[in-house]
Amino acid sequence: MALVFYHGHGSPYAWRVWLALEHKRIPYEQKVLSFADGDTKKPEFVAINPRHQVPTIVDDGFTLWESVAILEYLDERFAKDAATSLYPGDARSRARIRRLGREIEAYLNLEGLDPIVMEHFFKDGAAPDEPRVAKARERVKEELAYLAGELRGKFLAGDAPTAADFILYPEYAYVGRLTFRKPELKLTELVPAPLAQWGKRIEALPYFDKTFPPHWRG
Repeated sequence: MALVFYHGHGSPYAWRVWLALEHKRIPYEQKVLSFADGDTKKPEFVAINPRHQVPTIVDDGFTLWESVAILEYLDERFAKDAATSLYPGDARSRARIRRLGREIEAYLNLEGLDPIVMEHFFKDGAAPDEPRVAKARERVKEELAYLAGELRGKFLAGDAPTAADFILYPEYAYVGRLTFRKPELKLTELVPAPLAQWGKRIEALPYFDKTFPPHWRG
């Protein structure tokens, strides 16, 4: 029985898992939930995940949510090789990948991008707090520079993408998306050249286009 993957377009957390499923070539059945229609809060989904969040997977009766937990489960559950492992290498290499994932979440996302999103899109028309936005923008700049320095070859942990790359890419993509929605933010100007080249390598993966949010096109 194929794994069932509950997903919502535009969710960076679900995007991580989708990239990983494709990278590891795991058979899955995708169920796309609509945030606008409140699908994650409908009884039939809450019965599966009481947190009513995506991503959620159901693998042969086992249900799991929280994207990083899912990434680790997928890597342990399904056969892997050096080219497709999400956490390759020895204990120290795997720990570094986990550390990078946590840093991306804690600093680039929560301290950088999240405040910008909240100020520009979740204030019911009220003007954004510009000092807060400026502080968050500076944090984005710092973290992008830091992560560029963490590249080890083509990707964050060598010549093949890992969990760290799949955690970072959706946040990186939001830098471009926010600049598209609010050009005055000029966030893409903050992306260092090595990280921009990394982004192109992710986008060149054969399965990448399949995962790209359809409402971002055009």
